[in-house]
Amino acid sequence: MDKPIRGFSALGRLALRVRPAPFEPAYGLLGRLAVRHGHTSTREFISEMAVGIPNLVHEIENGRRLVELALLSSVPETRIRASTLCVDENGAMFIGAELISARVFNRVSCGAGRICPDCLRVDLEDCAGPMACRPHRRTWWGLAAVTSCPLHGLLLIDACPACGVQLARGQASPRFCRCGCDLADQGSVSLEPSDLVADRYLVGRLGGVERVGHPLLDRMPFQTAALAMLRIGRVTLAGARGLSKKEDNVEPAMQARMASLGFRMSESSR
Repeated sequence: MDKPIRGFSALGRLALRVRPAPFEPAYGLLGRLAVRHGHTSTREFISEMAVGIPNLVHEIENGRRLVELALLSSVPETRIRASTLCVDENGAMFIGAELISARVFNRVSCGAGRICPDCLRVDLEDCAGPMACRPHRRTWWGLAAVTSCPLHGLLLIDACPACGVQLARGQASPRFCRCGCDLADQGSVSLEPSDLVADRYLVGRLGGVERVGHPLLDRMPFQTAALAMLRIGRVTLAGARGLSKKEDNVEPAMQARMASLGFRMSESSR
């Protein structure tokens, strides 16, 4: 376990804390702490705390300074690390014990603070603690390879339906856009079950749903498996023309369809 920077432990634990949430990444936990202290922005919260660590929010968003977050929140560092994308000393990317990429790959993360509105509604109804602190982020919402919520069959929302602005990770609560729109009251695009196969497989590898085994993809790092599914599905749909495309950026619903097709094709060809 890493050691906190000198003098940080003297700050002590926060008087107001939040209950740990399953599959919540470090930046999501920091956001809920900000909400608990009356802030709508994690940067505002950290600025008021005057913790003395430059760019602490950026560090936590990138899977660093987790020991300091553990001290502030009273959540064990091992629990935070288990749901946070981190880079080890060899440059490999992990979420808990799951190898995401054998090397640092910038396109693993999605820049937007995406959410599933149905998950937020479930949090409000089923979670304990202050109502404002119940909605929490899931680690797979921040992964570019995942475009949907396999639990509810919906595309993840990456922009506010009211103002059109991209949702930000720095917004303390995943429930609200900066414009004030309540995202828990919004809907999203429903996908056919056949188009949820790839995301169900990927989220299953992270423990979010029941894991489905695959003889070929299970031997690959998470990101490699995701790209393999997408590219196999793209070639299946587009034929040889699909091989000429250098970019893997496609519209989210089409990405879900292509990747799910790639999962089935690679499974049937073993």
